Amino acid sequence: MRILLATLNTALRNAVRATLESAGHVVETIPSDDDDDTPADAFSAELIIMDDAFPRHADREDLDRLAARMMQARMLYLRTPRLTTADGDAHADDTHADAAEAGMLSQIDDELRKPFSDSELLAHVRRLSYVNDSEDATILTRGDLTLDTDARRAFYGDLGRPLPLSPREYAALEMLVRADGDYLSFDELLEGVCGNGFFEQRDVMATAMRSLARKLQRAGLFLTQRGDRYRIG
Repeated sequence: MRILLATLNTALRNAVRATLESAGHVVETIPSDDDDDTPADAFSAELIIMDDAFPRHADREDLDRLAARMMQARMLYLRTPRLTTADGDAHADDTHADAAEAGMLSQIDDELRKPFSDSELLAHVRRLSYVNDSEDATILTRGDLTLDTDARRAFYGDLGRPLPLSPREYAALEMLVRADGDYLSFDELLEGVCGNGFFEQRDVMATAMRSLARKLQRAGLFLTQRGDRYRIG
């Protein structure tokens, strides 16, 4: 994927660029870097990654160069968490956004809060690449876990390849992701996965849940079980 990275933070730029390039992406930066092969204004980006400080502190020329590319690419916004003052009030960095910055913020397709891991960054990039590939694709994410519900595939971490899940295992995993951290009982999963006649499938479903737990653990993700209830993480 061709990615344009807009940040004035040298350490952030170097870290993000190294992560993206190690995953096979082509990266150029605004402001331009000595390592860039193509000037930013000649670079056809599929995705823009913009640091939240960039719209406020970049010079007008760099802002114009970025704005010219925003209509042709999706945008991932790197957001600094809100700061809480002594009186308990939270203040966001973008409270005083001017019109130009507000226009840029309106183009955001996804955001990633700092600090983030390499796998979190790549998960968000992969999510947006799926959206580019198919506007009708339905993508679910939970942390480093990404589900393509149209293709019924699940990815975790660096997303290099899908997890090797059976149809029942995938269906149970999707139900757990949609539960968004809440526990689901075995019977809820059984009925949701097996449908009519699900009581005859209890042994098959129990085997599928054990297999799913093993496969997730091998990938670095844990399926929490309390009695007959399950959740992700």
